[in-house]
Amino acid sequence: AHHLDGGDLFPRARVWIQRAEMEHYTNDSGAVLDRAIDPDDAKMLAALARDRRVQLVDGDSTQIIPGITVFTGGKHTFASQYVAVRAQLAGSRSGTVVLASDNAYLYENLERRRPIAQTLDSVSNVKAQARMLTMATERRLVVPGHDGEVFVRFPKPGNGIARIE
Repeated sequence: AHHLDGGDLFPRARVWIQRAEMEHYTNDSGAVLDRAIDPDDAKMLAALARDRRVQLVDGDSTQIIPGITVFTGGKHTFASQYVAVRAQLAGSRSGTVVLASDNAYLYENLERRRPIAQTLDSVSNVKAQARMLTMATERRLVVPGHDGEVFVRFPKPGNGIARIE
């Protein structure tokens, strides 16, 4: 799987990754330490690290910048993370949006309390999804990583872009 596709297309962007995730899959030379990482992704991640564009995160519930906190759990990968973002919502109110990433593929995972198909720990995955639902200001503000329904529930501005509000 290519979890880093396009990461090199944003030349000024930083990549925030759990230290445990990085150390499990690759090293400074871009070697493949676990066959689950694509060799091209390992090389790209090492190159980004050499360019000082990789920020290693140490553990759960870590605020990486004001208003953005990353959490571990879900075990899609060794130390996969999801993100809670304090945001301005419609009507000038603030709230918390949770970007589930690959820790919840579909709304069905969240609604039916079902683990994702590709997880290293189904129990951890279901617990992480339950936690996401408690963190978001509203249940609808937990955004799964691979559900086209996101663009139906959040239709603006459109054309493949969803503004979560």
